[in-house]
Amino acid sequence: MATVVAARLIPSGALIGPGDVRVEARPAEHRPESATGDVAAVVGRRAGGPIEARSAVTTQRLAGAGLLAGRSDGRVAMTVPVLGVALTGVQQGSSVDVYATGTGQQVVTDAQVLAVLGGTSDNTTSGSAGGGDGEASGGALGATVSWEDEPDPALTVAVSPSEARQLALHLSALSAGESFVLAVRPSP
Repeated sequence: MATVVAARLIPSGALIGPGDVRVEARPAEHRPESATGDVAAVVGRRAGGPIEARSAVTTQRLAGAGLLAGRSDGRVAMTVPVLGVALTGVQQGSSVDVYATGTGQQVVTDAQVLAVLGGTSDNTTSGSAGGGDGEASGGALGATVSWEDEPDPALTVAVSPSEARQLALHLSALSAGESFVLAVRPSP
């Protein structure tokens, strides 16, 4: 079956371009149900987490509602801006507490991270290799970061509808330059 796969490592939060994916024939038993054979269905979307080269690109790997696939706990996905430094140590699957920078108030307790978008942390690489204009060395283990293509740091978290309302209230009250910070909870 025709299956869209990553042509190379696609970093978390990266905007997927035509050169990042290709179509391969895969036997049905080696193709996830949520995979697609249509490149147009993934080009222009953001990776919800890193996608390894030759891995099938599925809805669960793309930022958006697909990140909630398989959940039956009534949680919703919400993306919130965070300070870039807040991404240190945060990865898909992490459990975090979310605090508003303006008030210091804890807004969400123990949210599961569905996606880390933009920014750089010690566990994601962004941008592309090379040293052309608009690029700088930094981020994960000396990764090259392309500043033109780098989205603002954000985090997509699974929260209850009441927590989503609290986040929305704080988002509407945030003044220019304010965002959220995170406290990473230890893994069980």
